[in-house]
Amino acid sequence: MVKETEQDIKFLLKRSMKAGCCNFTAERDTGISSNSIVAIAYGFDDLSEQILPKDLSDFNACKKMWEQLPEHRKTDEAKQAFSRAARAISI
Repeated sequence: MVKETEQDIKFLLKRSMKAGCCNFTAERDTGISSNSIVAIAYGFDDLSEQILPKDLSDFNACKKMWEQLPEHRKTDEAKQAFSRAARAISI
């Protein structure tokens, strides 16, 4: 439990440090659609509230976020959200 909490803090702190920054590089891992998946993974939002990516760049940010998301947060609902994001742009 302590290790999971530490993983959560590290992940969320890293994302929060990017708040207010605008980045459209290939390394981008934040954006509205990736934030939506994070909110679902942490139980803040429902799957029905998911904001889907609009293009490949948005989805790539989701993929990069997913690679960093702590494993214990990759719940069934979070996995569904990630799959829906992929389908939204027909990957």
